Amino acid sequence: MALIAPRERPQRSMQVMMKQDPGANLPMDLGLLEGTFIMPTGRRKPSIFSEPRRRWQLELHRARQRFIELRMGWSYKYLSKRKPRPKMGLRPVGPTAQALYTQMYTAFADGDITTLSNICTEGLLASFKSRIASRPWNERLRWTLHKFIRGPKFVSHRIAILPYKGSAIRQLVVRMRTRQSLARMVSGGPGRPDALVQGTGEEKEVSEYLVLQRRMWKEIEEPWMVWGTTEETDPDTVLSSSIPARVTEKSSLE
Repeated sequence: MALIAPRERPQRSMQVMMKQDPGANLPMDLGLLEGTFIMPTGRRKPSIFSEPRRRWQLELHRARQRFIELRMGWSYKYLSKRKPRPKMGLRPVGPTAQALYTQMYTAFADGDITTLSNICTEGLLASFKSRIASRPWNERLRWTLHKFIRGPKFVSHRIAILPYKGSAIRQLVVRMRTRQSLARMVSGGPGRPDALVQGTGEEKEVSEYLVLQRRMWKEIEEPWMVWGTTEETDPDTVLSSSIPARVTEKSSLE
């Protein structure tokens, strides 16, 4: 579980925003895209031995979503007539994910609003600003990334075509496994060293799902940004439905 990452909630649908103000500039933060599926792990994942039917249904759902993601990726790539066309490979995004992850937490701990404004979407930025503003005046945070236990693992890749020519939103969910620590320091006063708050600063293993977002706006791709974090999909939300969860290139507009 993340040490300090806020949890983001979906916002209004694009169709609702367009109806309310068709001429408005579409915001970067549209919530977690419909159809995002993150395979459960550990005890939350149905056992292939004790629950083979549930496990098979879950694997089938994952395969279906991966097929949809490939189809949506093809649509995204040829959405722009500009060349070179967008590169859809995920491996080159790995170092970017690690860099944004590190920058985000370091800037949050330092209270660096300028950096956060450059790398976070609106909803996440507003959450960080609120949390920074609520800190005691004599307290500061010290976040340390000790190491990445494993490289980034991409578990979801969703795309929504926007109701503007040559425009779309692309989201990647990346599993990050790290060893990190968060220390709370209280000012000791003039000429005195800061004091470590007891119970903080311990190195811990953290596993979380970072959501990266990139927008194509009128055929021009913008840089990757951090949307926030999310959690594994609850198997019951998929398996309890009599109609398999599906999504198309236009479904997130409905």
